[in-house]
Amino acid sequence: MSDFTKLNGTAVRTTGTYHRVIEQPGGPPLAKVELVVIIRGSMANRSLKQLLSQEPIHVDIPKGSQTESFPASLENVQVASTGSDESAVFRYDLVLRETPESAARRVAERAAKPEPVLVAVAAPVRVREPEYPEQDDDPSAPLDLSRVKVSGDSNVWATALKQLNEPQRGRVAAPTEPPLGPIELAGIEAILVSLRVDAMIDLLELKGLLSRDDVEGQFMKLVQSRFVAEATPVVGDKVAKRAERDLLG
Repeated sequence: MSDFTKLNGTAVRTTGTYHRVIEQPGGPPLAKVELVVIIRGSMANRSLKQLLSQEPIHVDIPKGSQTESFPASLENVQVASTGSDESAVFRYDLVLRETPESAARRVAERAAKPEPVLVAVAAPVRVREPEYPEQDDDPSAPLDLSRVKVSGDSNVWATALKQLNEPQRGRVAAPTEPPLGPIELAGIEAILVSLRVDAMIDLLELKGLLSRDDVEGQFMKLVQSRFVAEATPVVGDKVAKRAERDLLG
C-alpha cells in the first residue's frame, strides 16, 4: 500500500513504512522509521538525492489518524537501480532516526502540558410559556401569521428560496482526481511498450521480414540470461526468480 511522507516539506511517495522506537541510555527513546521509495527517471533520482543531503531532515509521517513530526538524521540508505536515463527505476531503502534534541524537547513539551480542566455543566434553563393562550387548531380557519417572527436578512431568505427552486445551481463540483504516482505510470508505460512491440512484430511478420516464433525463441533466451539480474533491484531476488520460473514453465 502506497502512502506519502514529507521530507523537508516535500511529499515523497513510499511503498513501505516501518515505525520503531529506539531506547537510548540516559535519555528519552528516539523515533525511528524505515521507508521504501521507488522512483523513475534520472531527474527524479537527482532531486531525491539533493533532498536527502539537507540534514537534519524534518520528517512528517502518517501514524494512524495523526501525523508524527520530528527532525531526523539519515542513519542508513541503500540504493538499487535498473535501466538508464529517464527509463531507469531506482529503489531507496532509507532509515531515519530522530535526533536526541528532538526527543528531549518532545518529552519536555508533554511534561509542561496542563492537565485537562473539567467544565461545569450549566443548570437547565426553564423556557417561559408563551404570552398568548393556546387555541385548538381549526383546519378550516385562516392562518394567522401576525405572531410569527423571522430572523435574518430578507436577502438571505430570497437566495435560499431561489436555490430551492433551482437545485442544479447549488451543486458543488466534484473534486479533481489526484495525479498518478510513479508506480502507476511505470505500469502503464510497461503495458504500452508491450503493445507497441506486438504491433511491430505483427507488421514485420505480415511483410515477411521475420517470424513470431523466432522472436519468442530469442525472447526466452534473454529471459534466461538477463531477467533475474535486471528485475532483482526492482522487486527483489526472491520475486525475480519466482517470476523467471513462471515464464520458463
